[in-house]
Amino acid sequence: MKFRSKFIATLFLCLCTQVMGQGDTTNLGQFIGDWQGEGNFYNVNLGTELGIVRFTLRVTADMEITGSVGNAEIVDAEIEVDDWNDGYSIKGSIQGHIFPNNEFHKERITLLLKAVHDDATIGDFHLANNFFFDFSMRPGDITLRRNP
Repeated sequence: MKFRSKFIATLFLCLCTQVMGQGDTTNLGQFIGDWQGEGNFYNVNLGTELGIVRFTLRVTADMEITGSVGNAEIVDAEIEVDDWNDGYSIKGSIQGHIFPNNEFHKERITLLLKAVHDDATIGDFHLANNFFFDFSMRPGDITLRRNP
């Protein structure tokens, strides 16, 4: 009986912590506007070969997202709250070549972003061929600033 009471109390405490720990994370409106920035691959050799990755992003009031990664276009993108990474996730497809004079090619992009502070957000980017598990995924860090 003692074990059952402890188990129930622990479960209740975990549930309360989850509910109480959630802030206003659904504020997707903070991303509305035009953004630009750059990222660096975590793989130093790849970064040396390809250089900085340039990004643009436009998020409308209707949460329609367009933009670019390098010379490629970001299409069919969606934004959502990402509780796993304590931030926000933008996932989309990539059309075109990111680096025009290189064989490097990816079909999908994921941006994992933190909340906006002082018209800037930081996070990670993942360039991959799918949204599942991809051995050839190329991640890096990203900084985006809102255009005035």
